Amino acid sequence: MAKMMAESEQYKELSRVPRTLSEPYNGDNLDLLIESGGTIMHDIIIFAANTQMKDLFGETWFSMEDFCTVMGYERTKLQRKLTEEQKAKTFGAIKPVYKTEYAGEQIEHPIETFFESALFSLGKNTLSVAYNVNGATRYKFIPILESFDIKDNFGTKKKTKRMYKVNLSKELKNLMFTGYNLIDLKDYRNLPNKRSYRKFYLNLSKMIFLIKHKIQAGQEPEFTMTVDELARHFDINIANNHDRKKKVVTTLNAINKNLTQTRFEYEFVKRENEKWAYSIKFRFSEETLKYFDEKAKAIITSKYYEGLKDAFLKKKGVQVYETYKYKDCFVFGSGNFNEEFTEWAYSDADKELKTEIYRNIYINVMKMPPKENYTINMADIRPR
Repeated sequence: MAKMMAESEQYKELSRVPRTLSEPYNGDNLDLLIESGGTIMHDIIIFAANTQMKDLFGETWFSMEDFCTVMGYERTKLQRKLTEEQKAKTFGAIKPVYKTEYAGEQIEHPIETFFESALFSLGKNTLSVAYNVNGATRYKFIPILESFDIKDNFGTKKKTKRMYKVNLSKELKNLMFTGYNLIDLKDYRNLPNKRSYRKFYLNLSKMIFLIKHKIQAGQEPEFTMTVDELARHFDINIANNHDRKKKVVTTLNAINKNLTQTRFEYEFVKRENEKWAYSIKFRFSEETLKYFDEKAKAIITSKYYEGLKDAFLKKKGVQVYETYKYKDCFVFGSGNFNEEFTEWAYSDADKELKTEIYRNIYINVMKMPPKENYTINMADIRPR
């Protein structure tokens, strides 16, 4: 049993997802290409976030096959071309073209497949992040992508295989340290690629995060939603209350049967002012809550982030014994240093210093040096 548990820990596929991705106000922006088969725009962000955690300052190229393997897609669906109507809706009057050169010949390809069009759309869109300022909620709009690259792999037999590199915006990268939830990639890709199924999984990850905080605060470890809220989430348009409730149950069971690590328990409860049991209380087993723990990775990333802030303040001339005074200066949206720090933290500036901070922290926590001295790889840190 101990051996099985150790193997389970070793092969966890936990991945960080920006918490704002599960918020409903960001859904419309990312549902532009649902005809491609599900949540393609959400999934590119999730894939890119996981990929860039493997090398914060390096170039990580991937193929369509790499994306399909990790995120559970069929390559042929993502390579379908948009109709003229879809192109107009996605690009407007713009006709984006990918250009390259091979053997002295200039080659042009229109960006017109579902996958490449989703990349282009992500570059045009923003995510909104809510935060509190003087008792009011403010929404800050941040870019999703800083850029994306396409190149042909002319070394392949057909000389048509393309490689991609997606660079998340620095603001979104920062959320991978300060505002994220955890998903299990195995569970996520095993879900049928229906928009409501995968988006609900992101809500499950949010529930797990909030329930863990409730446990720490001595509160009941549960999360409650109404049938109507879930019906809207699942696009269930049934007028009759009983039948709507029944359809919600069918959908929840269909999702749950595809999950292994993220299985949930639920029951109907009657809230105050409700005539019938029309709310649903979600719970997770103790084993599930323990599974969603990054262990050493969480410690290393937290210490690394704090180390970056200390190094930034030192560059500003702040003495070590005074750094505690500047804690609020790094708060998202309202901190005086937030934007400047974010721009510096994920740039190539002082790369050797940042790498040394990571290496020292890794050795301190893991009692051994990282495998690759010059790669800040946080995606593959194994628990000890």
